[in-house]
Amino acid sequence: MFQQQLRQHQWESFSRNSMFERNLAIRIFIYVMYGFLALEMLGFGFFLDKILLQTDTYERAIDTFNSFLPYIFVFDFVVKFIFKTKESMQIIPYLTLPIKRNLLFDFLLRKEFTNIWNFYILFLVIPFAFKAVMPFYSFPATVLYVLLIYLLCITNSLVLNIINNLISRSFWFYIVAAIRVTFPFFLVFVCKIKLGYYLTLLVDMYLNYNLWIYAAFAVIFAALWFINRLQMRSILYYELQGDKIDKISSFSSLTFLNKFGTIGDFISLELKMIFRSPRLKQKTVFPGILINGFFFYMLYSADNVFAVGGQFFFFFYGIFSIGFLGLVMGQFLFTSESSFFDGLASRKASIFELLKSKYILYSSYSLLITLLLLIPAFQGKINALLLLSLFFYVIGSIYFLIFQNAVYNKTYLDLFDKGMFNWEGTSGNTFIISMFVMFVPVVLLVILNVIFGEIVTCCFMLFTGLVFTLTSKYWLAWTYKRFLKRKHKNMEGFRSN
Repeated sequence: MFQQQLRQHQWESFSRNSMFERNLAIRIFIYVMYGFLALEMLGFGFFLDKILLQTDTYERAIDTFNSFLPYIFVFDFVVKFIFKTKESMQIIPYLTLPIKRNLLFDFLLRKEFTNIWNFYILFLVIPFAFKAVMPFYSFPATVLYVLLIYLLCITNSLVLNIINNLISRSFWFYIVAAIRVTFPFFLVFVCKIKLGYYLTLLVDMYLNYNLWIYAAFAVIFAALWFINRLQMRSILYYELQGDKIDKISSFSSLTFLNKFGTIGDFISLELKMIFRSPRLKQKTVFPGILINGFFFYMLYSADNVFAVGGQFFFFFYGIFSIGFLGLVMGQFLFTSESSFFDGLASRKASIFELLKSKYILYSSYSLLITLLLLIPAFQGKINALLLLSLFFYVIGSIYFLIFQNAVYNKTYLDLFDKGMFNWEGTSGNTFIISMFVMFVPVVLLVILNVIFGEIVTCCFMLFTGLVFTLTSKYWLAWTYKRFLKRKHKNMEGFRSN
């Protein structure tokens, strides 16, 4: 009865929200897209056993699939880290009632059992299990296998909740998320441990009703549940005490930026905004680590995907990796300040200085990635001239186009809104122009490479990039003047929230 009342309260909170129509439309869109994903995975699940048998890794498809489980749940973790929103509710109003806090915490944790992000893998597993498990095990064992995958999905979510709560305390806990993602690969490729083989044996013992496996899994699941409950209690304690966690991120105080005056202050504020805004942090931090990590992995991979995918794929991914921060944040150049733009415009702080600080920050990020890519360049994995050309092409030509596009974006952006499938802050026109900015320069490079070769293409990128980089002071001033002409029109859009 109590659980039902809590669910009713949450529905009333959703339905009585002033943005109910928009939120409902977003949910419907999510469910429609999720339905298409479910149908695709269902169809793939019916043929998965035949595909796995062709790999010749194991004699049975179920054993091959079980050996891939560590990588499947790494993928599941990454997807949930990017898209899954944290379960939350206003607990404080219930504290005046004779209700145990653990009941409230357990209510939130039990919602993991009905969260849609814990079901999408099941659409793949259910048809596969009945085709690959039933011939070798009993029907109850097949049902138990599906239940195991489902519980592992929930376990992955509980681990994600723990890591997200740690990240909310300190930026450095992103290292824990990175360890979670890379740990299976470290065991397999560095420690040379046959992780897939051992996991196959454990699942086989599970399907043969080994009680020790059941007991061990129950203990692990209960421990994660208990840790989640403790973290919720800790967060509630801070709210009740009125305390704020002083060091939300390690960028709260960057004293060396004080040497650069107003520019340094703006850079410091930009970093704080990125790491304190759930939405911007969700769009930049972990995706940036993942994209650049994948870029390095493919450079050192034996089956280099860039050689298979052609020059278009290499140019596109190289530009996206080096210019990731500018490409993501560039579309929110002014809208990220929309909540307090009136105050910014009424003070002596110059918007031109704001533009310069953002350009310096994005270029510094590109420089950092380029310096890291010098390691594979010295090892012959990538052409050093091509790398240098890509760097100047990004901070010159690409950033020039991005800054011009940002002038026309006048939509309001809520920094603390949820990030999953949220297009607030991006209008249709700016989205189309952003796609134009991303693909047209890459297509131009591919055409030049096909007609004139790589050397001419590199020289073109280097020349145009240097021209726009060396003249950045002038085109930033031109961008500033263009924004001033649209200033009041844009600010009117910023207030439309």
